[in-house]
Amino acid sequence: MSTQPQPSQTVLAEEECWELLAGQKIGRLATSVAGEPEIFPVSFAAADQRIFLRTKPGTKLAEVTISPRVAFEVDEIGDTSSWSVVVKGRAQVLERDADLDEARATGLVSYLEDGKTVWVRITPSEVSGRRLVPGEQR
Repeated sequence: MSTQPQPSQTVLAEEECWELLAGQKIGRLATSVAGEPEIFPVSFAAADQRIFLRTKPGTKLAEVTISPRVAFEVDEIGDTSSWSVVVKGRAQVLERDADLDEARATGLVSYLEDGKTVWVRITPSEVSGRRLVPGEQR
């Protein structure tokens, strides 16, 4: 009698979550205004245990200004394992020179250069991650 392979799931330590985030360039920003959720794909950089991204005036900027509580997710699906990291925190539009210098120092290059001049920093209140490994046939 054969059974279906059972995947294994591992909770990632926060340090490993940041290592995985640092190796990626595209993530998803989740916002919610008036109970309506939105998800935006964004280019980002992870530095000093914070997330940095650039945007321009529009829905995304308006939403993080109105309701700065956000979630941010990055994942990778591979042949031998998959993982997902979620950062929950507060988004802040950067305006002070010192904050802008810190953001620029990340070296972030947007996937699409289309006038994104507004920097946003996400300071986490919670970071969690999971790794999933496909099960073996028994």
